[in-house]
Amino acid sequence: MKRILLIVVLAVFACTGSFAQVNPTMPTTNLPTQPSPEYVETLKKYMEVSGAADMYKNLVPQMFAALKQQLPNVPADVWDSLEKELNTPTLFDDIVKAFAPVYEKLLTKEDLEEIIKFYETPVGQKLAKAQPAIMDGNMQVMQQIQMPIVQRVQQVLQEKGLLPTQPAM
Repeated sequence: MKRILLIVVLAVFACTGSFAQVNPTMPTTNLPTQPSPEYVETLKKYMEVSGAADMYKNLVPQMFAALKQQLPNVPADVWDSLEKELNTPTLFDDIVKAFAPVYEKLLTKEDLEEIIKFYETPVGQKLAKAQPAIMDGNMQVMQQIQMPIVQRVQQVLQEKGLLPTQPAM
């Protein structure tokens, strides 16, 4: 379950953060709580051309595939019913609307339009297609980087008596 949560968090962070660049000249106060429908549509197009939409549209099926492996005793009809309930046709639109205020604080509609132009170029399409593999590779690298750090933290905490020692197997 922790791996699924990590995957979701990293995927959301990577897709929403790696494509956006902060515009320090934009004011961050007095922004509307929900961007205009035009802004939301532009953000949706950006997510589609950048490849982020595919990830979000596959989020529920991927989560359920992992959950089914972790909880094999749950009947298939329960999984099917839950997946149908949660993977609604409007889920992607709901995700875009939820992300829109964050994007609007950092990027104007015109910024998004320029980014879309980039993603419509051959190199932009190449990046969009490569992004899932890049994210997978980055996740593996991050796990390798984090492992010795976590092990060292556990070791120090155990040595200081702040963490119970693991019984030998």
